Amino acid sequence: MTTAPRAGREQVVVANGVRLCLLTFGSPGPLLTNSWRRVTVMTAAPIRPRVAGSEGSRRVLAPWALATAVLTGQAMASLDSAIVNVAGPAIQRDLRLSGPALQLVIYSYLLAYGVALVIGARLGARYGFGRLFTWGVAVFTVSSLACGLAVSPVMLVAARSAQGAGAALLVPQVLSLLQVTFSGERRRRVLSVYGLVLAVGVAAGQVLGGILVTADLFGTGWRPIFLVNVPPGLAVLAFAARRLPRGPWAGGARLDLGGAGWLAAGVLALIIPLTFGADAGWPIWSWPVLAAGAIALAIFARHEARLAGEGRQPLIDPGLLARPGIRSGLAGIFTLHASYAGLLFTTALYLQHALGESPLASGLTFAGYAAGFATASVTWTRLPAAWQPRLPQAAFATFAATCILLAWLTSTAGWPWQATAVLAIAGAAHGTGFDALVHRIAADVPVEHAASFSGVLATINQLPMVIGIAVAGTIYLSAGQALALPSISVVLLTLASALVVTGAGASLAQARTSRAGSSREESSPS
Repeated sequence: MTTAPRAGREQVVVANGVRLCLLTFGSPGPLLTNSWRRVTVMTAAPIRPRVAGSEGSRRVLAPWALATAVLTGQAMASLDSAIVNVAGPAIQRDLRLSGPALQLVIYSYLLAYGVALVIGARLGARYGFGRLFTWGVAVFTVSSLACGLAVSPVMLVAARSAQGAGAALLVPQVLSLLQVTFSGERRRRVLSVYGLVLAVGVAAGQVLGGILVTADLFGTGWRPIFLVNVPPGLAVLAFAARRLPRGPWAGGARLDLGGAGWLAAGVLALIIPLTFGADAGWPIWSWPVLAAGAIALAIFARHEARLAGEGRQPLIDPGLLARPGIRSGLAGIFTLHASYAGLLFTTALYLQHALGESPLASGLTFAGYAAGFATASVTWTRLPAAWQPRLPQAAFATFAATCILLAWLTSTAGWPWQATAVLAIAGAAHGTGFDALVHRIAADVPVEHAASFSGVLATINQLPMVIGIAVAGTIYLSAGQALALPSISVVLLTLASALVVTGAGASLAQARTSRAGSSREESSPS
């Protein structure tokens, strides 16, 4: 195996004829997107010479024209989940949605996106990055139009699920297309623009959603938040269709559709009772469905282990999760993202329903969280090296403390200006914890698990959003009926408890891993 270090944050590793490009770059936070984060992405593709056949017969876009097209598609996907959270209460009023139905409208996109993302990446490697990007933009644009024209909850949920599938097709191809088009210093420059697009999408989604809903253009209410995707989507299709490179061919490896199916079935069976059970008084059907979800996830685990044992490509490689520190790191990322999603969803409901704030005011309030996340994501590496191993634990403690402080500030059914400042601190804690955890676990991933790690990280970045919205939304909608505290305070205290427990577990896991590493060093011959 040979390694060819390059300047900056890029490294190319060549092993057994396979090129793996490891890049560290800024990317969106939870909800696709809803804050900035630094992610180490490892992509694998067999090294093959470019074939002049299909690409040589047509004119491929110039590099920066290609970057403009694919980054426009990325911006559409990044805006979507943030924009919908701000518009949630307006959608609820117009379509007469129950609280659980509103949760389903929001996380149907995230569920489809999270489960299909790894499949989308592998389809791109199999059928061509450019082709899958175009398909994804087409599906996303048509489903955005369907969302904007939806007249019933069922139609909106179906269209939102299709949007998530479209995003899962287009988003993985963006980085791949940039990688095969740019190299050296130009690649680092375009990746900086990529990170900027994702980060701006987070804050812009919150603010743009508030502006569009508050403006009520031509009496259309919330519908422009989806229709706004149609013009740029059509422009990208007209400009870039059949003019994007295919990329290196990655062979005909079979897709783990069975694993994706079991994972989706298990997650759905868990979140549907969590979403609708409390509102319906926990009917008898909810318990068998919860049990079925646990069984489906157990079957998923066995299915993945069987594929790995046969030398095939599972959705999540059990060998990766067995490595020291990986599971605890992923559990920490899961809790951070789930806490963020629950906080975003319930805060938007609280500000607009309980306090009567406008969607624009709600969006601007949460922009402080995105700003804190962004600042921490680009500055934490400048801290002294001796501090960095303990940053995840400090981040969990700080995030939990901000949730407790927010619970106290909202206990009188208000939102003082100090609460917005506390949100910025919470965002900084989230950004620091996420980045530090990804950096730590990525450093321990061997080359043979690079592609699997990228898939696991992509999945773990999305599915916690679904769980966070389902659990926090259920608590928010039912806690006020049983407790004297405001519902938002109960949610915040619950999130603080989860963060404290996970932070303690991460500390124990790190100590155990450190002791195991020291023992190996002592037992190895000098």
